[in-house]
Amino acid sequence: MHRAFPTFSVIAAFFSVICGLSHAEKNDDLLAGHPRPSYEGVEDIDAMAAALRSSLGKQERYSFSRSWWQWDRLRCRYVDGGRKDKGALKILHAAFSALILDWHARLKAKGEGDLLYLYYTSLSGDSKESRLDAGGRELLRDLHGGGYHGGWGGGARMRIYLELAAQGVLTKKEKARFGEIVRQSMEARFIDFTQKAQSANNHSYGNAGGIALALKHFPGLPQEKQARAWINRIWASLADFGDWKEWNYYPYGPIFLHGMIDIAESTGRIESESALINAVARRCLGFVHGGGVRGNPNSGAPTREELAGLYADPWNLGYYQVEQPARDGHFWYRMAKHYRDPQYLWAAEQVILGGRPAGGKVPQGYLKAYRKRFDWFIERGIEPKEPAGGAAIGLLSAGKEKIPERLYLNAGRSPGDPIAAFFLYPKKDEHLDNVSGHLYEYCFGGAKLLHCSGKYNNVYSGDTLRGGGTGEESLDLLLVIHKRHPFPLHPDRRGDERDFMRSGSITPLPGLLIAENNDARDSFGQFAFNNYYGEGSRWIRRVVLTAEGALVVADEYVGGKALGEQYRAGPLWHVAVEGEQKLTEAQEASGNWFDAPAFDHAWWSESESRLLVVFCDDGKSDFGTLPQKHSQDTRPNRLVFASRAIAGGRPERFLSVLVPHPAGVPAERVAGGIACKVSDAGVFSADIGGVEVEIKGSKWSVQRAARGIK
Repeated sequence: MHRAFPTFSVIAAFFSVICGLSHAEKNDDLLAGHPRPSYEGVEDIDAMAAALRSSLGKQERYSFSRSWWQWDRLRCRYVDGGRKDKGALKILHAAFSALILDWHARLKAKGEGDLLYLYYTSLSGDSKESRLDAGGRELLRDLHGGGYHGGWGGGARMRIYLELAAQGVLTKKEKARFGEIVRQSMEARFIDFTQKAQSANNHSYGNAGGIALALKHFPGLPQEKQARAWINRIWASLADFGDWKEWNYYPYGPIFLHGMIDIAESTGRIESESALINAVARRCLGFVHGGGVRGNPNSGAPTREELAGLYADPWNLGYYQVEQPARDGHFWYRMAKHYRDPQYLWAAEQVILGGRPAGGKVPQGYLKAYRKRFDWFIERGIEPKEPAGGAAIGLLSAGKEKIPERLYLNAGRSPGDPIAAFFLYPKKDEHLDNVSGHLYEYCFGGAKLLHCSGKYNNVYSGDTLRGGGTGEESLDLLLVIHKRHPFPLHPDRRGDERDFMRSGSITPLPGLLIAENNDARDSFGQFAFNNYYGEGSRWIRRVVLTAEGALVVADEYVGGKALGEQYRAGPLWHVAVEGEQKLTEAQEASGNWFDAPAFDHAWWSESESRLLVVFCDDGKSDFGTLPQKHSQDTRPNRLVFASRAIAGGRPERFLSVLVPHPAGVPAERVAGGIACKVSDAGVFSADIGGVEVEIKGSKWSVQRAARGIK
């Protein structure tokens, strides 16, 4: 038998397919992973830049607001690296050319070149379809510009242009065309500077950075006078109050904070207004600690499970899995660089890489990532420095209004230290609803034991709840609801006038605020609200955080007369879930304690931790547990609670004891070592394995007989 050989035409076709596949694979390789951790050593950087430019320029749409942040970090990496990575400059040129110059040329060919705008627009239109009316002509968001949020990328676009121009890689004609686009972007047909945000928030500050740079480098722009007046107005809003009010730190905080630096750099305020800028940054610095895990007032921040990618590219990734994870760390990077401040550098390391464990020993991957990300500081001998800790009242507008915003309980911010924090500010904004008084963070030993239950809880769209919770039971606080509702399922507050509301009604009592430590590194905090679920009602919460990490929470509530005898009250805690969330036989028998895994662990944590929640059993309370929905930025949780019938005018007291323990120690054994009591005189006491805690009014003590510490 003779084997048949292929004809020449078949061979030619075969090699044609192979060559085609090789070309496609080669092109895919050129386009993968931009911006890359490094462009040094790329064999054919010109081919890579050309492929990237072609690919980006052929997109139908892209985000004018957020997508430019990554390219701006590449610019920063190139500049701070001494401008040695020439390949990075070519890639920046490719991205800029594709997304602005080529984009403009493509629109111009369709007769729409004059509709491209680089900053933001105050025009309104069909938000669902992202269509805006520009004098009878249709603007499409992410095609002609980024809509109202489009200016969020404006500062990045301007900085990249200025670097490319300074390095001589743009032709005279290209610079002239960019100037043309800048000028048309500032025209009144796009922006009315008296409309939209006129105060300090993420909208105005995110949009203002690019405009401030345009005014600095392109004199004689349309509406120059109006634009400067707008920037001065929004800066005066910040300066007059001495702060800004953006409670949901992720993702909106860094948008404002970068905008603050952008405006300050462009207008000469970075030094002249340094006291104000640093006051804002110092408040935000209070949110950061070395625990390797994090909670926020109204958003979750789980840690990254896979670290190899982070270590390979610390400029574009971050330790926390949040929207734009590298954005927060880069704010701290910029602040540390401007002011040569080692505490800001410490904060940058915490949010980018997760921070170091006690003793400072880290793997080689971590060290290499640190050198890659912070080489600018290493060359100048600037090392991270941990800020001082200690129990404190965090103040909003600390230099002027001195408004209590948060209660911090800790003895330090070192890795492994116990930390708890409560949010106090009573006025909601559109991104943070009704969270006043709730515990938003509780960490110990590299474990996140409790945190908030998610973004946009108790926020309605019509009569339907958005986000993760089903009402005010979505928060870790004291709940009061009418008996006709099964506790703690809160009703739809719309159209239900018989149930009293917290939001918009409660009054904080700053004179009752306390935050202090003893010599044994225990912490104590106290806060209170009047008109808490009904006029004349008062809630006082007193908390001891022991050096061992236990949290003892004493709640005292006196309902107003209007509550009568128709209400129930009790504390709520949201714990993490596992498996089918079944209770153990011992737990079902005892009823008043619940055990759960930690929500999260630091990368350096060597063992799993759990949390035991014990409600002091007074013989009058009921105890229960309930699965909760969760929103897009948190993990599932289970609500555990205690409640009892209350009467207006009668003091009610509840005691919760929260104890972290190693996963290998049975919960029954931990629970068996806890005894607690609330006396008729209002003294709260708990014995936690020989650590005795007592709270009597605003007086407190922690005693350890074995060590004689008080």
